[in-house]
Amino acid sequence: MVSGVKEADVWTAADALLQAGEQPTIERVRLHLGRGSPNTVGPHLKAWFRGLSERLVIGQGGDSGIPNAVTRAIEEVWKAALASAREEREASSALERAEIAKQKEALEVAHVALTQAQERLDMREMDLQASVQAAHAQAAAAETRLLTAEQHLTEHTEALKALSAELATARDQEKTLQRASREAQTAHEEALEAAEVRHGAHERRWLGELDEQRQALKRAREELNQQRKTAARREAELAEMLATTQKEAQGLAGALADAQAERARLISQVEGGQETAHAIQKGLQQRNVDLQNRLDELREQIRIKDTQITALTGQLTMRRPVRRKNSGA
Repeated sequence: MVSGVKEADVWTAADALLQAGEQPTIERVRLHLGRGSPNTVGPHLKAWFRGLSERLVIGQGGDSGIPNAVTRAIEEVWKAALASAREEREASSALERAEIAKQKEALEVAHVALTQAQERLDMREMDLQASVQAAHAQAAAAETRLLTAEQHLTEHTEALKALSAELATARDQEKTLQRASREAQTAHEEALEAAEVRHGAHERRWLGELDEQRQALKRAREELNQQRKTAARREAELAEMLATTQKEAQGLAGALADAQAERARLISQVEGGQETAHAIQKGLQQRNVDLQNRLDELREQIRIKDTQITALTGQLTMRRPVRRKNSGA
């Protein structure tokens, strides 16, 4: 395991760099040693610089054994190191001041953000209360719309049943007209047969009756055609009304489903708002109870103090010396 860098190792490396004419720095010392972290080398190098002045003074007195040329070189390097140290200190101080200013600015920003967050929280509480009230109103409105939609659906269902009954009646009438036409045709054929039997003596009367029968048949056919057209037109109108009613019923069913979904959503929102409002109200009630208990405690303490003051006042009155009147001597 590699042992840690000691102070003597740093001092020896710094002396070697100084004798080589290089300014000892943390990186140069670490490079010279081949190991050591800046956090370890830095304090030892500062101690070396602090002791260097004493060593130079001793060197000027002739006790250190260091040559004068080396001493002068050391002094030059020392001056350069001091200047570099001052520059580094000034730069470090400037960085520290900038960092402090940055931290101060960050604290101010954080304070502003905290204040804004508190304001947003207060506004959120107010919005929540307003949302609960609005949700109640929307739920009531949705309930009203739901009842209205159900009523409209019932009305359209009844109208659809009535139209279906009317369409069935029109079809029955058409069947009746067709049956009457067949009966008229049968009667006409029977009349023709009877007319042929009576053809001899009653030919003229038969021809007249035949013409009447033809005219009646023509009128019956025209009336039947007219009734068929009317029935077909009525059937088309009823079919169109039936389709429109079915479409409206489908739309109302969709509106009913949407209203029911909206009602469920609003009820859920109201329940969530009520739980939050209940929690807030419960906290306020507990706060009022705590304040009332504290107020009762303070009143009890005041009552005890008043009792103590009354007792002390009585004791002082009893202990107060009575002044004697002068006898006139």
